[in-house]
Amino acid sequence: MIVFQVFISDQLKHFNRNTSTMKNIIVSVVFMFVVLAANAQQRKEKIGFGIQAGWSMSRISGDTFDGKAGFVGGVHANFPVVGNFYVQPEANFQQLGGKYKSDAFAIGDIRYRDAELNMNYLSVPVLIKYRLQPIDLDIFVGPQVAFKLSAKNKVGEGETYDAYNVKNTDIAGVYGLEYCLRLPESRVDPVLNARYLTGFTNFANGEDPNMPNESYRNNALVFMLGIRF
Repeated sequence: MIVFQVFISDQLKHFNRNTSTMKNIIVSVVFMFVVLAANAQQRKEKIGFGIQAGWSMSRISGDTFDGKAGFVGGVHANFPVVGNFYVQPEANFQQLGGKYKSDAFAIGDIRYRDAELNMNYLSVPVLIKYRLQPIDLDIFVGPQVAFKLSAKNKVGEGETYDAYNVKNTDIAGVYGLEYCLRLPESRVDPVLNARYLTGFTNFANGEDPNMPNESYRNNALVFMLGIRF
């Protein structure tokens, strides 16, 4: 009973810390939206809102995992700042993870040849973009904060186990290219986006013997197709 109470107390502490961090991020993003919207009004340039979805190939650092494909999709807002510079905050559902290399995952004395780590995040990147005229090709770079929604190990024919060693937040950097096809007399423009995500922080807490390395970082190559209003 005492062990159970300690476990619940520890989980509540993690939840409270994660909730506090998310609240701070939300307040900061709302404040940024207000400032950027006011600046866009002064420039009399249209603020773009859009949705996007696509495919990612994630690769966890170290020698424990092979790559794994996943889904990514969400919403964005594109704010003009000054000259050819823009700021684009996003909120994306993002799947990251990796496939354990042969016989690398074990539960007790049983080793599995087919096992993978699946992590779902709410990712919030803030991209600083520079537009190359007149082709409307944007080069961008920026930070990303990701909040863990779930993390599970999948083994065998579909059995899943919670991956308790995955931390609640992950910090990364994002850089890439974006092309917006301007259609004449259209209110909706298609957008192509290619980016690379490189992890800055170790997402594992070192409590899982199946992940013996000192550090594991998320990396991913992402391609998305979207529309902007």
